[in-house]
Amino acid sequence: MADKERETALGVVKNVVFCQSTEESQKNYRKWSRQYDNDMSILGNSGSSKIIEMFSKLVTDLENCEVLDLGGGTGKASFNLRNHVEFKGELDILDANIDMLYEASQKDIQFRNIICHAVTERGNLPLCDEMYDVIISSGAFLPNHIPASSIFVSTYATLKNSAKNRHLQSYIYLLTRKRHKLCEKEPLCYNDY
Repeated sequence: MADKERETALGVVKNVVFCQSTEESQKNYRKWSRQYDNDMSILGNSGSSKIIEMFSKLVTDLENCEVLDLGGGTGKASFNLRNHVEFKGELDILDANIDMLYEASQKDIQFRNIICHAVTERGNLPLCDEMYDVIISSGAFLPNHIPASSIFVSTYATLKNSAKNRHLQSYIYLLTRKRHKLCEKEPLCYNDY
């Protein structure tokens, strides 16, 4: 039974990773959103645990830090930040799939913002420069997902540039796994442009 579950979960992963287009990938995520966390557990996904490990080593202020979970999907990494690291700071999640974000919203994570937005090669993030102390991401930099080129085009610009955070800018950790400036401090939910 466990082998069959693993084979089925791996098949679904292949459907979203090895598809022909971003649109096909998003369609597959819509179908998979409710089963995603379970399938990742079956496959033994360790991406979010590696993020937690690095976050714990690099971030000392767990109350005044602002974090973006880029390509955060169902919020698994965010959930682990809140519950295993006891992160109390501001936490936003951005993903291209509204169904995955809905699953994230159902967890007790207390997001400041839930942002539905597809990141392109040009970056085009609906975020202000120097908005975050840390950006986490697990399994988002894949074909037909978030292009790696966007890191240097706009993702890096969203990191704060103050002296107290300079050491954090040195760390970009990738695990592989329409345009509105978000400058307000008011919470936004489900913005799909």
